[in-house]
Amino acid sequence: MGNKIRILGGWTKRCVLLLLLSGSSAGVVGAQYPEHPQIAKDGTAVLLEDYASLPLSSGTLPGAKKGVIDFKAQLGRATALRSEPANAPLAASRFFVDDQSGTLYILDKKSKEFTPYLHFDQIFPNFASGSGGPSGIISFAFDPNYAKNGKFYTVHSERPGKGPGTPVNAEIPALDLSGYALTPSVNRLAAPARLECVLIEWTDMNIGNATFEGTARELLRVGFYRGGHIMGDLIFNPLARPGDQDYENLYISEGDDFTGETPGPGQTSPQQLNSLMGKILRITPDITLHPKDMLSENGRYRIPSTGPDPNPFVSVPGARGEIYAYGLRHPHRMTWDIPSRTFLVNDIGVNSWEEINIVTKGGNYGYAEREGNEQLFPLPYDAAKTGSLMDPPVPFPATDRLTVEGLPEPVTPIYAAAVYSHRDGDAIGSGFVYRGKLMPQLRGKYIFNDMTTGRIFYADLAEMIATHGERNRQAAIHELQIMYKSPYDTAHPQAVKRRMFDIVAETWSHKGGIPLQDRVLPGTGHDTTPPAADPEGVEYGGGRADPRIAVGDDDEIYVLTKSDGMIRKMTVLVTPPPAVKK
Repeated sequence: MGNKIRILGGWTKRCVLLLLLSGSSAGVVGAQYPEHPQIAKDGTAVLLEDYASLPLSSGTLPGAKKGVIDFKAQLGRATALRSEPANAPLAASRFFVDDQSGTLYILDKKSKEFTPYLHFDQIFPNFASGSGGPSGIISFAFDPNYAKNGKFYTVHSERPGKGPGTPVNAEIPALDLSGYALTPSVNRLAAPARLECVLIEWTDMNIGNATFEGTARELLRVGFYRGGHIMGDLIFNPLARPGDQDYENLYISEGDDFTGETPGPGQTSPQQLNSLMGKILRITPDITLHPKDMLSENGRYRIPSTGPDPNPFVSVPGARGEIYAYGLRHPHRMTWDIPSRTFLVNDIGVNSWEEINIVTKGGNYGYAEREGNEQLFPLPYDAAKTGSLMDPPVPFPATDRLTVEGLPEPVTPIYAAAVYSHRDGDAIGSGFVYRGKLMPQLRGKYIFNDMTTGRIFYADLAEMIATHGERNRQAAIHELQIMYKSPYDTAHPQAVKRRMFDIVAETWSHKGGIPLQDRVLPGTGHDTTPPAADPEGVEYGGGRADPRIAVGDDDEIYVLTKSDGMIRKMTVLVTPPPAVKK
């Protein structure tokens, strides 16, 4: 069977297994897919206030007419808000915000005005950002030494075209491309790539103004055949200090391009150490920082391979040295909580479970052999199922060990610290451990969201850490009640209970959004398609709210929503009045 991993037990009747963790603070978690939603509001309510409105935008594909707004699609696709390192000269007065459609903005905190900083569609001829999904400007991160070196990093997507895709600076002459060179596309599958993700190092020679003046350097280009689960987030270890071996090492999340759920030769890619797919990578962009470390194949970065903290598989024959952790599907967003020294990654599931994983070096997180607490079975046409949903149900393997080619012993997978099923949503977004001042009762809670329904959840970080990666031992998840004063609702002068989904739909409509016949918001999602309803039985109406959670340098929580192009801020815990009837 080679390195294809599949452990089958005997067939049994459908069963329900609930494990009560006596003596533990973790919640009760089912090993079987639930019949009904499991996450409920616990009375905790937050006041959400409008903060800023992005300029209108639409997806950009090569050859598309620029500047034309598609009012049937998302109107301002913000996916990340970042603060510069605190010692940067203008860090206190501005945020950086990316619009997936093609622009990296500077947001003035006082005026709430957006200033274009980099137009990716003007620089990269093959830049591709569809009207939905992860393509476009995907993520960015500031170098820890940004205040001195002006370096930051971005990931964007390109659709390979007739030309080589060499960047141009005709509209941004301050961008010096004299030293820029393309890198070969790393493509694990034999099929040609439909989409490529490109990791760029930018060096701004003057970070004291609102324009870019400097250079760009391509570090890595990865090809994806299906173009769905692609390169994702970027993050540096905030615990590392100058002189530490992990200082200025860049962590990169890498999706599996739908391979894990698709029968065929690539199905085990997330478990293969010779593939970048379904992994967390760690590299050193500055090739002069640790000159004894391994140089990448393309010569653009180094791989931590010497000293006390090398990458875990640099000595495994045939393995990609960049791999830091593996066995993931679409590790969409990453965050690091400094007080607890905890590295958290949100992994989007197939058809059953969404996961929050506590990541450790060398950890195997089970995919595509596990999802949630269950065994996963790939099926044609994106119909993969977990064991309890098979017909008849398949019992969990008696021995929970996975054989990984290149490793001397089978590996016990590490299970998520918190999970929720597709009864409660179908695409986990981003999240952060709250350490701010405005909502003291939520300190130490991991606040995150579901992208389709717009529901915002939290779990106790201490409970998550106490799970120790064990199966059926996940922390309990609760839903936050949203209080919001709509600028369009003259009948209610005070904030009232609202669903995030409805807030976004209302604003999208007032910005000119044109609903399709079968949905009130652009995009699609199982959990919002009529007659799908929330746990209280109220139908959604179709489409996606598409929020992301962000945290500012004030340690407060911001909610970015792609469909209506808004940034909102959680400002205070409140006692909610009865819900408004619409």
